[in-house]
Amino acid sequence: MSDKYAALFQPIKIGNLEVKNRLSVPPMGSGFAADGGGVSDRLIKYHEQRAKGGFGMIIVEVTAIDGERGLGSGHQLCLHDDKFIPGFRRLADTVHKYGTKLVVQLYHPGRSTFPMFIGGKAPISASDVPDPVLRQVPQAMTIDEIKDMVEKYAQGARRAREAGCDAAELHGAHGYLIAQFMSAYANKRTDEYGGGFDGFVRFPLEIVKRTRELVGPDFPLLFRISADEAVPLGRTVPESIEVMKKLVAAGINAVDVSIGVYESAQYTSAPPDMPQGFNAETSLKFKQTFNVPVLVAGRINSPSVAADIIRSGKADIVHIGRQSLSDPEWPNKVRQDKESEIVKCLSCNEACIEGLAIWMRPSITCVQNLACGREELYARPKAAKPKKVLVAGGGPGGLEAARTAALRGHKVTLYEKDGYLGGQTRLTSIPPGKEVYQEVARSRIAALKKLGVDIHCGQRLTTDMVRQIKPDVLIIATGSEPAIPNIPGVNGKNVMSARKALCFSEIGDNVLVIGGGLVGCETADYLASQGKNVTIVEMLKYTAHDIGPAARFFLRKRLKEKQVKILTQATVKSIAAEAVTIDSPGGEQKLGPFDTVVLAAGAIAVNDLEAQVKGLVPEVYVIGDAAKPGKILAAVEKGAEVALSL
Repeated sequence: MSDKYAALFQPIKIGNLEVKNRLSVPPMGSGFAADGGGVSDRLIKYHEQRAKGGFGMIIVEVTAIDGERGLGSGHQLCLHDDKFIPGFRRLADTVHKYGTKLVVQLYHPGRSTFPMFIGGKAPISASDVPDPVLRQVPQAMTIDEIKDMVEKYAQGARRAREAGCDAAELHGAHGYLIAQFMSAYANKRTDEYGGGFDGFVRFPLEIVKRTRELVGPDFPLLFRISADEAVPLGRTVPESIEVMKKLVAAGINAVDVSIGVYESAQYTSAPPDMPQGFNAETSLKFKQTFNVPVLVAGRINSPSVAADIIRSGKADIVHIGRQSLSDPEWPNKVRQDKESEIVKCLSCNEACIEGLAIWMRPSITCVQNLACGREELYARPKAAKPKKVLVAGGGPGGLEAARTAALRGHKVTLYEKDGYLGGQTRLTSIPPGKEVYQEVARSRIAALKKLGVDIHCGQRLTTDMVRQIKPDVLIIATGSEPAIPNIPGVNGKNVMSARKALCFSEIGDNVLVIGGGLVGCETADYLASQGKNVTIVEMLKYTAHDIGPAARFFLRKRLKEKQVKILTQATVKSIAAEAVTIDSPGGEQKLGPFDTVVLAAGAIAVNDLEAQVKGLVPEVYVIGDAAKPGKILAAVEKGAEVALSL
């Protein structure tokens, strides 16, 4: 192990609990709970991979302490009844085999839920103020309900201890129930549970005191707090430190520092726009105040960033969150000086945090690691009868199909017409903040080489080649090409696709981008960063509608800062050298003149090969953009699905 990372592998104590290193998997919703909220075999396999991967501690995701109004999603993990104890005991016993400690995060969503998850009832909260994002009007809790909820949290901790878990964490962050009592952002009460600092801190303080009574002095209790809620009337860092002084004095053994609420979730699940470890300067303020261990989260993916946080005393334990999804072997690889083999997290949120919460996927996975949550499926024995598999196209879908087929023991050959692998990821990684998307191809190419896949770049697969190779399986992943809208003047010399604009230097100073989705906005962002005067015309009411809210927040912010002009609900009617005519709610108008017009109006599938090879190959599959233009996640998931079925 390199000396520069030695700090990450020093043991540390939380109360009387010794953790073998400074690396923790933070609580992240998975959707892997069994029906009814119990611990499933799938959840155990998922956490076992991360324990096996070398993490010193795992904090299990949000776990409900109230079975009536305490559920915030489907397949919510629960510990509101003793019947859930045996499942948590199995989970604890499993991760303990690897020397990893297990912590259960005790949670109630309060107003941050929907009636469909809580039997059609209204949510409950400190006050009847709806969350600005979810917009569900909650019922203000009565004093008796508050006292009952204090007991429910404490009983949850008691059950965690009886299940053999090593500690419990009270979830006081991200705008959930405890946090709703802790700041004027949600708490408008005028009784003893509101009205100012003493009232705001009363509910969590009563929970800590009652929990300590039930679990005794030696069972560690952690408290997760959004140090800065980053919203008007939200709690600030100095206020959070004062809150934690009370809670630590009452029996909290470690402070888990996070950031944000739903309204400021762009920081909670930070995209690549935020620097790695951005929250560590905040955790340092807690370290300077408290003698108990401080944990910190906030886009910590790189070993050097993680080690610097520990060495510099900014925190005692670092959360390796989304990065643990993309590579559960992260600690072992760092310890064994195999940093170059780490499969890097994109911080895209697409298949994990936002996938679960925004896109309503039933459970998480990872663009970079589709075995995440499917550990048992990927652990199956290799195919009994290996097949000769031919892949046409080396974009993300083709690479993933080739990788997965090779893992299953098939003999794989891949042809790519361009002189490089990765397809559109080369362009995807060009706009500001997107450099990390190079990792989509890099990690898969490294895997293909290790698996011995036969790769041919700069060669388009033809029908004659298919006849000669005689594959058992052909997977067509030939991608897409830019759609050309039917607009008069669209073939003019000053008109080009967004793909060409991202790698073409001869672009004029005044640019019009037709299309304000992800591609159009990112292309505009890139061109504006080069000093171009950019205008976007979008048919819909909003721009960047096809990406998650975290990335959208920062993208729109940059476009505003770079003074990109945006016209929505507008349609381009014609393109000419002297002007572009658009139709908008204000009527027809002429814009320009523009030196360059960029088309970002979608894509069309490229798939000539399927019809040409009909009857030549027993099994033919079309995946990715060749089937239907879409996002990287859809392409790699289909590629893996096909390969696993062979």
